[in-house]
Amino acid sequence: MSPSSGGLLLLALAALAGAGVATALASRRAARAARTIAAWLGSGRDERLELAGRGGWRALAMTLGALGASHRALDDVVAERVPRLAAFVEAIIPPALVFSSSGRLVAANAAARELTGIGDDVVGLTVVQALSSTAIVEAVQHVRANRTPVTLEVERAGRELRVSVSMVGHELLVVLEDRTRERRIEDVRRDFVVNASHELKTPVTSIQTLAEALEITLRSDASRAPMLAKRLVAESERLARLVGDLLDLRRLEEPGPLERTSVDLAEVVRRTVAELLPRAEARDVHLEVDLPGTARLAAVPADVDVIVKNLVSNAIKYNEDGGSVEVRVTSEDGLLILTVADTGIGIPQQDHARVFERFYRVDTARSRATGGTGLGLAIVRHAVERHGGSIGVTSLLGEGTTFTVRLPVGAAL
Repeated sequence: MSPSSGGLLLLALAALAGAGVATALASRRAARAARTIAAWLGSGRDERLELAGRGGWRALAMTLGALGASHRALDDVVAERVPRLAAFVEAIIPPALVFSSSGRLVAANAAARELTGIGDDVVGLTVVQALSSTAIVEAVQHVRANRTPVTLEVERAGRELRVSVSMVGHELLVVLEDRTRERRIEDVRRDFVVNASHELKTPVTSIQTLAEALEITLRSDASRAPMLAKRLVAESERLARLVGDLLDLRRLEEPGPLERTSVDLAEVVRRTVAELLPRAEARDVHLEVDLPGTARLAAVPADVDVIVKNLVSNAIKYNEDGGSVEVRVTSEDGLLILTVADTGIGIPQQDHARVFERFYRVDTARSRATGGTGLGLAIVRHAVERHGGSIGVTSLLGEGTTFTVRLPVGAAL
């Protein structure tokens, strides 16, 4: 039975109670009339309604017949509008839903069904059933009463939604915008600015302090000047590394197609190992390489350089004196696999998932002492992922760490 049929039944029962045609609904004639009316309503009100009796009964039958004709016309209008509303909503790109003036769902596009999880058979749901939000219910009520659009932000099922409610004819249009990812990006950017400012402040303050100390020392005790100058150079280099890493990270985050060329990963490893060999020898760290003659892939040369240099540099930096680093390149199923393994201090299990975060340090004191910026592995992850690759880490505390990078070879260049 449709909602309009239910309304007619209530009208019929009210008429039976108040028309004076029967002293009580329980009387035989009234009960027979009620059954006739119920059957007529259930049949769709297409047939003519006839009630036994004269006078009031005939008037009641005529009144209900007229009301039935009016409701059938209304049902036809609604039935005609619903497909048009559904087509209208499906044409909207963002998640959108249309509710009737009584607050029942008439149509929802695929994006809205996916976002809200209400499924395909959604017609007739209330605002609360469809959106599970009292704030949106209040907004719908306000728009219905005042016919002025309302925009609000709500949290639903862990998602940040911007909701716009407006009238479209006699119906209410609710458009949803999922701002969860946008909010997360905003949070990441805000945290990045805070962390970068803090990291930059440290070497800048040190340089300023050392420069002032050097100026005083040159006048009072010139013998200490070389030591201060050495520390000043170290802090300047640390600042330069941090600025360089920030610029690399910024470059890697730039959207757009990559300008790939043919890069020999094996040659990049050889060049990097030769560059870092003096640093390894100063720590008595033994460098080993296991490389093919060539290992070409389509990539951005600068990205491959930062991947190899950061991983090998970290393997030396966080190693034990007298330890070793092995760098290996292999191929498998269209991938080049770069493995950098060290015998260093290792990474605690609980930190494995976070080592690729910006400014995250497993051992803050040691990282600062070695001049680390806290951005190296974040840069590596960005460079790897924007080439469609992946990076993983395995490590045991006190026994060493292995980073494994998988990069697609790509089209031959």
